[in-house]
Amino acid sequence: MRTDSFAPPGAPLSVRLGPNPGGRDLVVGDLHGHFATLRRALDELEVGGDDRLFSLGDLIDRGPRSFEAKAWIEGARFHLVLRGNHEQLMLEALHETGGRPLRPHGDAWALWQMNGGNWWHFRSMDESAGAWMAALRTLPFAARVETPHGPVGLVHACPVHRSWQELETALEGDAPASHLARTRAIWSRVYHGWLQREIGETGGEYRGPVEGVRAVLTGHTSCRRPTWNENILGIDTGVHIDRPGYGRLTVARIDGKEIETFCFDR
Repeated sequence: MRTDSFAPPGAPLSVRLGPNPGGRDLVVGDLHGHFATLRRALDELEVGGDDRLFSLGDLIDRGPRSFEAKAWIEGARFHLVLRGNHEQLMLEALHETGGRPLRPHGDAWALWQMNGGNWWHFRSMDESAGAWMAALRTLPFAARVETPHGPVGLVHACPVHRSWQELETALEGDAPASHLARTRAIWSRVYHGWLQREIGETGGEYRGPVEGVRAVLTGHTSCRRPTWNENILGIDTGVHIDRPGYGRLTVARIDGKEIETFCFDR
């Protein structure tokens, strides 16, 4: 069973989307609660009803307005939201505690709090943990989007598979290898040169170009500017980070002949 995903029975963990016949396809990097910056970006890009907007995940934690994330997941402008490691941390914490600040806290709750989940304490205790969990459970781990110039893969962290088809197959399975694939999809940083043995990485992970897609867009690892590695483009530019060169939100347009990126200061 895919119990680590908390997804409803039969829910796809990887999805495929057809081309957009009438507008642009735009991908948003990690937000971490900076929805005001996103709104300004959408205004400046003149995003309209024919455009599709995709999120690479990490809508929550470490930023000012994480409590808005559920409304965005449930239909406020995003065509699709992927699951990031922070959504997974929240799911595991709420599953463990029911969303209440119990003492003593369990391991999942403590880990979420260490990684920016303390905003939950400041919400009304009328806030429904069940409603949040229901929204978060629907989030897939990856998506393939058809564009006029070839398909583009979307995943929060690193694909770590030679082909997109291999990743899709691995994400949907029940074996330990599929659990590892889901973990890497939201946690791995191997394309940035970081090896994380705590998530099962051994150093032999595939780091080359991903076959079957023209490009893969990822978030998770903050860089000062959008960064290509093979055909993988990282667009997390650290909107939540208060250091020189960071503090920007990146939006990528993927439907053109060339993938364009637009950066917006926080």
